[in-house]
Amino acid sequence: MSGQRAIYLVRHAVAGERGAFAGPDPLRPLTATGWRQALALADVLVPAGVRRYVSSPTVRCRDTLIPAAHAAALEIEDEPLLFEDQEPSGPKEARERLLQLLGKGPGPVTICTHGNLMLAFVEAAGGRSPRCPKGGVWRLEVDQGGDGWASPLYLGRLDPQQLSWRAE
Repeated sequence: MSGQRAIYLVRHAVAGERGAFAGPDPLRPLTATGWRQALALADVLVPAGVRRYVSSPTVRCRDTLIPAAHAAALEIEDEPLLFEDQEPSGPKEARERLLQLLGKGPGPVTICTHGNLMLAFVEAAGGRSPRCPKGGVWRLEVDQGGDGWASPLYLGRLDPQQLSWRAE
């Protein structure tokens, strides 16, 4: 497809356990491993020429994008539609939301969200049996009109155990 636009779809990196965090869940931070994943993610996104970083307003999602956005001298845009409880009602709504988030601005866009939304977005773009591990990143491509989607490509993540990039 000519005139494609790329979306890098990221599930937030490893954060502390939900039940072990004393504060409100949206404030739950990344662990040390999560920060290593975020740094490794910057090594993928910055060379890809990402022009916008859009995130769920949760601390763990925003923190996942901080190293890449900082390296690219770009701000992170908060998007309430990326909160965990904002799951699309079906594939059509998921595609429409992705197109809305992609917008009409320049270059590739990175979107950081939660596992349930990742699954909905990747499946809506044609991904089969999608993997959505914490810190994982998918590349989605859509034509300029928003009608045609290329097959989503799972790029991998920094494996928390081996501390190496894996696309298994």
